[in-house]
Amino acid sequence: MSGPVSLPVGGFLPQSLVDWPGRVAAVVYTSGCNFRCPFCHNPELVLPKEFGAPPLIPFEEALERIAQNRNLLGGVVVTGGEPTIHDSLPDALRALKKLGLKVKLDTNGSRPEMLGRLIGEGLVDEVAMDVKAPLEPEAYSRLTGIDCPPELLGRIRDSLLLLRRSGVSHRLRCTVVKGLHTKEDVVELTETFGPALTLQRYRAGKTLGELEAGPFDSAMPALSEI
Repeated sequence: MSGPVSLPVGGFLPQSLVDWPGRVAAVVYTSGCNFRCPFCHNPELVLPKEFGAPPLIPFEEALERIAQNRNLLGGVVVTGGEPTIHDSLPDALRALKKLGLKVKLDTNGSRPEMLGRLIGEGLVDEVAMDVKAPLEPEAYSRLTGIDCPPELLGRIRDSLLLLRRSGVSHRLRCTVVKGLHTKEDVVELTETFGPALTLQRYRAGKTLGELEAGPFDSAMPALSEI
């Protein structure tokens, strides 16, 4: 690596107790995403101009703050946005690993070639992958806000297979949104992925899209009301 790392950092937390369960972790939020999920709670990272995002933070500035606190940290979470859309991500993770810190990556799984590279180079210690909906075009398009042809869903399947075969600690998660997911979606997700998938409750708040949506009464498949 030579020169500054060009990873666009849209936000930074020096310490978090919730982003990597069981660890105190710094959090680096990358700016930019290839999805437009209407329920996204980080719209300023997805569409910075439209949502009045503050100026980007130089990666070296975040790296310096992480280095200063590394004795207090159990790792660094790199999230977004979608980190894997940035070709500078491997350089950024190498810099974090040089500090002797473990790295967790949050991803939507749409770039298996980048994910495979990071795993192959030993740059990630844990991966959290969001599964938005059952892996079929209509449901995935509804939840991501973009057109999701079979080719894109194939890439997401490739990422799932890659994680399963990698030996890297990983978990799958889905935020269940009343008004976007149907009860049938939730049942299908649960039947397809079983205990490997964590269903998360949607929390109302600032979102990328204007939603008439809310949390399910339960994050379990036996839902009393849609």
